[in-house]
Amino acid sequence: MRLADSNSPLPHPAGPPIYTNWIAANAGYPLLGVNEFPLFTDAHITGEVAFGPYEFINTIPTPRIGLIKASVVLRVAGHVDWPLPDMTKTTTDLYHGGSFPEELAALASLAMGIRLRAGNVTRSFEPGGDPKGKPTEWGIGRLTGTLIREDHLRWRLPGAAEGQHGLEALEVLRHLPLMTPQAASALIRAARLYQDALWLIESEPSLAWLMLVSAVETAASRWRRADGDPVDRLQSSRPDLYSYLSKIGPDVAAEVARHIADSLGSTKKFVDFVMSFLPGPPPTRPPSPYQFDWQEAEIRRVLRKIYGCRSEALHDGKPFPEPMSESPFADRGWAAPSERSIALATSSKGAVWLAKDAPMLFHLFEYIARNALITWWQRGAPDDDSREAAG
Repeated sequence: MRLADSNSPLPHPAGPPIYTNWIAANAGYPLLGVNEFPLFTDAHITGEVAFGPYEFINTIPTPRIGLIKASVVLRVAGHVDWPLPDMTKTTTDLYHGGSFPEELAALASLAMGIRLRAGNVTRSFEPGGDPKGKPTEWGIGRLTGTLIREDHLRWRLPGAAEGQHGLEALEVLRHLPLMTPQAASALIRAARLYQDALWLIESEPSLAWLMLVSAVETAASRWRRADGDPVDRLQSSRPDLYSYLSKIGPDVAAEVARHIADSLGSTKKFVDFVMSFLPGPPPTRPPSPYQFDWQEAEIRRVLRKIYGCRSEALHDGKPFPEPMSESPFADRGWAAPSERSIALATSSKGAVWLAKDAPMLFHLFEYIARNALITWWQRGAPDDDSREAAG
């Protein structure tokens, strides 16, 4: 790929568009034009920021909880003259189903923990053209100012809509041009899934669970591309089965692991990724009877449970347990809502779940998943080098 007015190739292998454009801007390639895109959200946005060739401008709309509005204008300075694609072969390495501005909207959604979508370009500036820019309208689709949920209903994910959300949280974007193209691509795919989860949680919670688990799994697959020893995977993914088989005979666990290894690797990878980038407990929590037990063994157990629910949803058509998707209870004076269902057992729609089988509410897993992804991002989305270090 080459840039306009330059005979030099890009100084870095091509990656996702927003990444490649940032690399080109940092390398001093000429400005080709500027486009503005509205970013729609139902959150209350504060501040304004700029990073590299990207500006996030606050429109300061009238605040109303739950109302989707163009709260931010994304201004993009373009430095890449994109060539026509090679139409003789299928290439999907950079595909994530979103547009150029949607890549930034997804990363901003992940960084801030809010719902964000990009609209069509609304104004363009050309070098030497009208300094006021040219109003325009092109792209595919546009969100309208509808309500995500009526104000009187409790949110399943309160933090995405309530309170104030400062654009200063986008400081993590500075790490993007320092990453490899492959890591940047994996990060954006994970962010796009996270973005979808937040738009779905208030209307289709089981699908939101699937999207959020898949966001973590996407990062985990990039982080650990080797499968590891089958016995280790069995011990981590199914500790009770491993213990039972080991008691039968010294070689039984190894033989069973060899036969079912393919079904175990994804669970272990998912759990290990989260535990490697696990945040501390939430800074504000409900009274202790309504807190999740923040112990490593319990977190691992629940992560395996969540991944098991994901597999049942995908392969058996069984939605995530309804109690895990309920709106969190919060009594007057609490610093934060409950982190788990407050019932010892729940019956709904022909099913019954004990508390241990619906151990965590969506908003707490979102906290864990988002912060694990952000920590991985801040570290440059590295590969897992633990085995090499151990060796």
